[in-house]
Amino acid sequence: MGTAATMRCATEAMGLTLPGASSIPAPDSRHAQMASKVGRRIVDMAWEDLKVSDILSPEAIDNAITTVLAIGGSTNAVIHLVAMARRAGIPLTIDRFDELSSQVPVVANMRPSGEYLMEDLFYAGGLPAVLEQIRPLLHVDCPTVNGKTLGQNIAGAEVFNSKVIHS
Repeated sequence: MGTAATMRCATEAMGLTLPGASSIPAPDSRHAQMASKVGRRIVDMAWEDLKVSDILSPEAIDNAITTVLAIGGSTNAVIHLVAMARRAGIPLTIDRFDELSSQVPVVANMRPSGEYLMEDLFYAGGLPAVLEQIRPLLHVDCPTVNGKTLGQNIAGAEVFNSKVIHS
């Protein structure tokens, strides 16, 4: 769970990527399919005048922090999320990470602290399955780039390997 994988997951939890995009393994052919979907969606977003500023909120940032904590993500996420929040005009300090950390369990058994790789997370249900496991801790009413809420995007996501994603 390096910085790149961590930030992909945080970005999806904020609603800034299409559902499931963050955990596709690098060599998987689904990247090409996702790229096509993203291209179509970004054009639609332009026509809809849907902007990052319409999606990024304090609640969306909390979703990202909660996700990083639940996956045992990289500590570099603190720096990146604080920078993103401040760029969006959202005040965020390290204290918020500490506040949320007392409530969020680690549900993904990912390296370096766990046993499994990002590829294993994908096949175990991906980030949507992780988010469904921590649903009560998320702001599921937050909008996302696909025009649905985070809650709608993760509804019914299943865990296929409970060794990788704990329920």
